[in-house]
Amino acid sequence: MDKERLAPGLGRLAFFRDADAATLARAEAASRVVRVAAGELVLDFDCPSTEVRVVLRGGPLRVLMRSSGGREKIVAEVGPGAFVGELAAFAGPAVSPSAGIHALHRAVIAVMPGDAFVELILASPPLGRRLIALLAERVRSQNRRLLEYAVLPTRQRLCAELLRLARPRPPEAGGGLAISPPPARPELASRIGARREAVSRELADLVRLGRLRVGPRAIVLLDEAAIRADVEAAMEAAKRLA
Repeated sequence: MDKERLAPGLGRLAFFRDADAATLARAEAASRVVRVAAGELVLDFDCPSTEVRVVLRGGPLRVLMRSSGGREKIVAEVGPGAFVGELAAFAGPAVSPSAGIHALHRAVIAVMPGDAFVELILASPPLGRRLIALLAERVRSQNRRLLEYAVLPTRQRLCAELLRLARPRPPEAGGGLAISPPPARPELASRIGARREAVSRELADLVRLGRLRVGPRAIVLLDEAAIRADVEAAMEAAKRLA
């Protein structure tokens, strides 16, 4: 992990626009920039850090939780302009087990002391409102995922995750939605709390039904409407049984 002086520029990131100028200058002066390699461990599990890590370029950074049995679950991924560690900055380090952070690709990140981040947020009302909105959206997303884990079968959990990961394809590529590069089976299993074998089986069934095309470069959602309807139908059925 290579360290260097922090180049000015946090204010150019969307989240930090309209920050109090003097407080932002102090936060930058207290921060450091690090360059991380693909696959590098950015923060080890159970490390009592209160620093906020802002992705300046590259990434994303992947946040993982590890169970007592050693299984890892993907919690979030943050790309350029986003950050991790804001909860620890305000509330202190999480009790064990806490999250670990890996860089999926090369990245340049600013590491800001937690007290500097808190001071910046409190001194900048626009940033405070953005942070509240961001945390609220995370809670909504996590609640949705918890509900999926609790009530949906493996196939519908997989379909819901594929819909979250998919991005529009350009018209010249055929349009629709795709995930490129395609995540490996163990990664998908980690995302939805399932076994790799179950994910492979469900992907094969979805291909057979004509809803997906799985290739070395992309997973293409051939029938987004049917995939989405299947998830919503399963969710409504679970609510009726509750």
